[in-house]
Amino acid sequence: MRSWLDKLAAFLGALAFVAGLIAIVLFVGSLFGGSVTARTAIGGAIGVAAVVLVPRWIAVPRLLGGFAALIYAFLFMPIFVVVIYAFNSGRNVASFEGFSTQWFGRALDDDTITSAIERSLQIAVASAIIATIFGTAAALALSRVSNRVRAPFDVLVFLTLVVPELVIAVSSLIFFVNVGYDLGLVTMFLAHTVFNASLVLLIVRSRFVSMGTSLEEASRDLGASALGTFRQVTLPRLAPAIAAGALLSFTFSFDDVVISNFTSGAGNDTWPLRILSGLRFGLTPDLNAAATMMLGVTLIGLGGAALILRRSARRSGGSMSLAGAAGHA
Repeated sequence: MRSWLDKLAAFLGALAFVAGLIAIVLFVGSLFGGSVTARTAIGGAIGVAAVVLVPRWIAVPRLLGGFAALIYAFLFMPIFVVVIYAFNSGRNVASFEGFSTQWFGRALDDDTITSAIERSLQIAVASAIIATIFGTAAALALSRVSNRVRAPFDVLVFLTLVVPELVIAVSSLIFFVNVGYDLGLVTMFLAHTVFNASLVLLIVRSRFVSMGTSLEEASRDLGASALGTFRQVTLPRLAPAIAAGALLSFTFSFDDVVISNFTSGAGNDTWPLRILSGLRFGLTPDLNAAATMMLGVTLIGLGGAALILRRSARRSGGSMSLAGAAGHA
């Protein structure tokens, strides 16, 4: 109980500190603008007091934890609001009139939404399968070559993940237009797979490098063929990382907006694009419900990948995560 009170105090202290900074900025702005009022002056004085006193009352390490909690609350609060109002019984999205699940049924009765869900599932499943196959093969191959050969491929892989998604989307669009390929489901699938294959490569290679080669060498010494060693030794040990990469590939492809928007063509809206286009005409309860269902599918994929990676790390006695996979690779 004491720890929860300390965490709550750290969160409230961080909130007061940030509010104090905002009040000081507003006071300084009004001071330079020549429009200082009693309210802004009092707010500035209270802000200075908060900025000075909060670090004295709360230890800096706990205060930093409060800042982290405040940032997460700021990021995820809009998502919580969308989820809550998806269960609103009324049509007014600005006021909660009661609990109801009717909008989920109405969203699924909309042919434009169900067809968009079907397209998203088709593209995500196909992209996950192909990206997992190519990413796993590339991870095994690059792990066995010299640094001189591997370095150029590493640059391309990390560029795929580091370059802004908008740049990848525009580049993909230009490429498909120049080769004369009609935009549609196939172009979305290809663009998603390029990104997802790099992600799978990093995760699988991190697992392959961390588990060593002693068991493979022992299998070969005992007379097993290369294919038999891969099937009986290497593949079972890589299975958690491969499954995690597949789930992440499915998730990233399923909820992608930018790349899909540039490579979809006309009449090929995916689920995220359908929600985005609906928002242009105003927020409705069925869109809240559709967004909540899409969020649920995304969280299932991410949660499954995190669970598989955590169990794999416990069995191997190491530490494995998405950030760790990128750094280790």
